[in-house]
Amino acid sequence: MPEPTEYHKKGFNCCESTILGLCDWLHIQTDVLPQLATGFGGGLGHTGEVCGAVTGSIMALGLKYGRKEPTDKKTRDDLYKMVEHFLDDVKKELGTIKCLELIGIPMNTEEGLAKYRAENMHQVCHGIIEKVSRITQRYLDQSKT
Repeated sequence: MPEPTEYHKKGFNCCESTILGLCDWLHIQTDVLPQLATGFGGGLGHTGEVCGAVTGSIMALGLKYGRKEPTDKKTRDDLYKMVEHFLDDVKKELGTIKCLELIGIPMNTEEGLAKYRAENMHQVCHGIIEKVSRITQRYLDQSKT
């Protein structure tokens, strides 16, 4: 099955790549991907906010552990706690969860996007996707209790 970075090499953004790869890993097929994840790339629509690999990972955690009924507050609260721990682990590994702080280039300007492409920052994102996906897989391996 393809790794998330393989999707990134094909041209999907960080969020799309991460959720597609993690869904492959979970053996989940859904028709809503990658469309659901598209707007999360570049730190939420190229704004440099939360890294797309992080948001894609949280989506994958939701697919495995999320609730299906609005009255299921325990499942919701358990997932919130899991996401909190997941974010702590990502921050320990990467130092931040913000796209702009991770890559150092604002992609919501023509100049920033040109610099991102000229400096082949795509490779930096590959490493981030790989690290965040590995952390996520540890959480996806946990049994739901």
